Amino acid sequence: MPAKGSSLESWLQYISSVHPREIELGLGRTQRVAANLALGKPAPLVVTVAGTNGKGSCVATMEAILQQAGFKTGCYTSPHILVFNERIRIDASNVCDDPLIAAFEAIDEARNNETLSYFEFATLAGLYLMRENKVDVALLEVGLGGRLDAVNIVDADVAVISSIGIDHTDWLGKDIESIAAEKAGIMRPNRPTVFGGKHPPNAIIHRAKELDSPLLVSGHDFHADQNATNASWRWRGHDREAVPVNWPDLPIPSLMLGNVAASIQALKLLPLSLGVEPVAAALSGLGLAGRFEKRRDLSSGRAVILDVAHNPDAMQQLAISLRSYKSQNQGVGRIAAVLAVMSDKDVIGMITALEYCVDIWYIAQVDHTRSMAADEVAQAMKSVGIASDKGRICQFDWVEAAYRAACDQTETEDTVLVTGSFFTVAAVHGLTEPA
Repeated sequence: MPAKGSSLESWLQYISSVHPREIELGLGRTQRVAANLALGKPAPLVVTVAGTNGKGSCVATMEAILQQAGFKTGCYTSPHILVFNERIRIDASNVCDDPLIAAFEAIDEARNNETLSYFEFATLAGLYLMRENKVDVALLEVGLGGRLDAVNIVDADVAVISSIGIDHTDWLGKDIESIAAEKAGIMRPNRPTVFGGKHPPNAIIHRAKELDSPLLVSGHDFHADQNATNASWRWRGHDREAVPVNWPDLPIPSLMLGNVAASIQALKLLPLSLGVEPVAAALSGLGLAGRFEKRRDLSSGRAVILDVAHNPDAMQQLAISLRSYKSQNQGVGRIAAVLAVMSDKDVIGMITALEYCVDIWYIAQVDHTRSMAADEVAQAMKSVGIASDKGRICQFDWVEAAYRAACDQTETEDTVLVTGSFFTVAAVHGLTEPA
């Protein structure tokens, strides 16, 4: 245990060493320590968000809306991009070091030699700080899966499953139904579930019936209708009494409308008074770091887009956003992609999803044990027909070098895209500024 007065960095190193494995799914350890801390429910109302993609966007949307409506919020998300403090937000601000250290001290004292993983320590710290700050609504993002994720020790008043795709197959299963069954673990008896896609897997439908959990599905129970000029959109859904709600002329945020629509539907199922005014105010300028985040290179002034997409489904959505970006900005030239991915990812699926939107690839690897070697990424590209001898692939040892070359070797009208993982975006974020 770090000595009294130790830094947050010392504590983060310590909580990384307590448990012998980086990831070990299961609720028992976290539940026992939570009981010692009397951490039952961190807030009067809780929304838990699971999903392959879109979880962070859902949390960010709900946080912004609740803040505009005057509620005190607590958010727990993962992973972070720049600093650990991003994972826990109270009233839309990252927690400071001292409260985090106090939370870690309390957890370490309460664990009675129980080993906790880094993520379990972080989760308990989030719940502890939400309780200590007496938030009105806790917004909890699942880290991995749902059923056995540490976040699932809390019973949610509303469950959100943003999307289901193939990812983390070593932990969650090889097919959509297996993965859906794990994510359905956050659902609770007689509590509603919001599904952000149009076609929920059978595992979610069956689980909703077993639990008598009202299941609200995008495109059926709630809708996001963009107007013909793409200047605004309409949300249609239901409140907790099943009364239809119709809110036209909403501002278009930079986040995916499907995630925003699911978030609004989740909030309308809570016993809160929530009208259209705070929703419209929150959506104006709503964005999230690393989600099609538009920035500018500090050195060259090149336009930069940062996106943490790290699986084929996320890359498909990124491709849609890139096409929209180019159609709305007629002067945009080539897209130069800086790509580094983790070794457990479907790199061919990711490349294929993005291939026709990218003109030049700058391949690299991040400084992490799980990073896929740049050579392996390059070989994957060649296997799907992207030829390096035509100058479309440039290979580098590190993300920073790839990014610098992408900015320096492109033209003023070109855009540099940085993607592939949270680590990839984190490596260059500090080299950019808001656009």
